[in-house]
Amino acid sequence: MDRIENLIRNLDPMRAEKESAGSPTENIPPLLAGDETPESELDSDAFSDDAPVVVPLRRRRTLAVSLAGAAAAAVVVGAVVVSGSLGAKSPLPAGTTDPVPSVEPSPSAEPTPSTAPSETAQPTTTAEPTGVPTGPPVDVGCRAQDVDRVMEQGSDFMSLTPLTSNPEHYPVIGCTDDWMAMELTDEGYLAEAKDGGNAWFFIAKRVDGQWLVDIDTYGAVLKWDTHAHPEGLTPKEVMDQRFIAAGIPVELRPALVGVGPSLSDLRRTHQFPELGVVFETRADWEVVPASQGVDLVNAAGQKVANLQHSSASGLGGACAQDPVPWEEVGAIPVSVTGSGGAEVDARFVLRVFEGDPVLAAPSLIGADQPSSGESCMLYNAISGPEMGLLSLSTSFMFSPYEQGNALEFDSVAEAEAYAQSEEFAQLAAIADSITVTD
Repeated sequence: MDRIENLIRNLDPMRAEKESAGSPTENIPPLLAGDETPESELDSDAFSDDAPVVVPLRRRRTLAVSLAGAAAAAVVVGAVVVSGSLGAKSPLPAGTTDPVPSVEPSPSAEPTPSTAPSETAQPTTTAEPTGVPTGPPVDVGCRAQDVDRVMEQGSDFMSLTPLTSNPEHYPVIGCTDDWMAMELTDEGYLAEAKDGGNAWFFIAKRVDGQWLVDIDTYGAVLKWDTHAHPEGLTPKEVMDQRFIAAGIPVELRPALVGVGPSLSDLRRTHQFPELGVVFETRADWEVVPASQGVDLVNAAGQKVANLQHSSASGLGGACAQDPVPWEEVGAIPVSVTGSGGAEVDARFVLRVFEGDPVLAAPSLIGADQPSSGESCMLYNAISGPEMGLLSLSTSFMFSPYEQGNALEFDSVAEAEAYAQSEEFAQLAAIADSITVTD
């Protein structure tokens, strides 16, 4: 109770006596709120003061009420102080009027409040799954990393997954506000090992701000060089048909995949199991069956060469006529893939017999064959165990005494010009593409 005693002593009612000097006085013991019976000797000693409290009579009632209120307030304050001091390990020194709090370690540091006004807390809601793993991107243009692929779709749901984790494998080749075209690189095809070959343009459509690829509808369109080209249709017309079938606005075709090549720029693969060969030609060339092998027909409808193959090898036979000088007036190195996968070095050449007219034959021959000489007949073929007997020429047996299917020129210079022509280069490209399968 020492602390409450000190608080009551500080009220110092003696100042009232000085202000009322000369007035009739009465001695009034200190009044404590709630006291109805005489205090015990112990209580009197605890709350007595050496100097009596003297106040004017006319202020007795007022002071008594004031002291009673002050004492009651002191009791409340004392209760607060006592409760705040619970747990203190030592009592306060005598005569101390202000409590000194005990220093105890704080269990945790309180964060310093910000001086800026706090934002109103928003209620937390649980979001339903949207099925969009990538989410609507910031509109930064056309990027493969912003594209999701539609895996499954129903009337009220859509399952999506990112198109790729390696966007560098999918360069964007064309883009509009709502459509984007990408092409898988050869490196990406090898790294991702996708089915179907690297034969597709990937087309994304912007749906509600998100780029989506739906492979089953608009998401994949065959590349220019992998289209079938029906007779009478250009590559542009075939691509336009693909766009229409996929539901892509056909007028966007140039912006998305370009203007496209001509037929002469495209290659077509031909497989002939009965001949045991696979080869390529220009897309606007035709391959037609012949009495021996197949004939190659150019875009103008002219036969330009014959292709034959047999698993048997070996050449024989001789001619009785006088030998005639011959020479190569053009040659392009090529290689042919044998049945075991080995590459066989060869040349595609234009051989001529001098005369009037000059007879010539484009021919696929071995790399070790001579480039000039004298003979009454030449075989235009490759023969060996790696590929059997293979001929790509206008004339399998080429003789100055029989025109047969040989080409005629007025001069050697005219023949040399043909060896520099596009047609001759295309025949050499066919030779270089041959793979023997049997």
